[in-house]
Amino acid sequence: MTFYQLLKRFFCLILLISILTCCKKKEDQPQPEVDVPTVVTGKLYGSPFTAKVTLERYTKFSMNNYRPEDLFSIYLAGDGSKTCSSPLSDFSIRLTVPKKTGTFSGNDTYILVNDPGDPSGQNGSLFSSEQTIITISSITGDKVSGQVNVKWPEQNIDFKGHFEAYYCK
Repeated sequence: MTFYQLLKRFFCLILLISILTCCKKKEDQPQPEVDVPTVVTGKLYGSPFTAKVTLERYTKFSMNNYRPEDLFSIYLAGDGSKTCSSPLSDFSIRLTVPKKTGTFSGNDTYILVNDPGDPSGQNGSLFSSEQTIITISSITGDKVSGQVNVKWPEQNIDFKGHFEAYYCK
């Protein structure tokens, strides 16, 4: 075997290893988001809903092992005129999730959904379930970003989408 043949085999081996390494799926790569709307949209008790206002506002709500200061309370409203000074009952949805990046479900989340058929804002549902998935992807000095996917077929509640919630001061 000549030096040239040995070099040629070595080059082919290196090329094969490179191709296999580049094509291998990495386990820590985020999976592509399939069919997730750019805004939170869906149904609340069967009525159509699209979030026009999304904000994060402190509330004295605690759950499980989380204190209020360890939680985000993300409020969503279908009415574009709602602001940080609007009464909490004016918001259709409250997402409560730990104040850190990650994907949360079950007992790490609570969802409050007001009944759109009740103008007083007093009737609705507070729940958590394994079908409720909230992902916090980014936390900055002025907003929290992520996505939500909530399904509760028994109450005809089903909504999902991306959100950017600016902090109320």
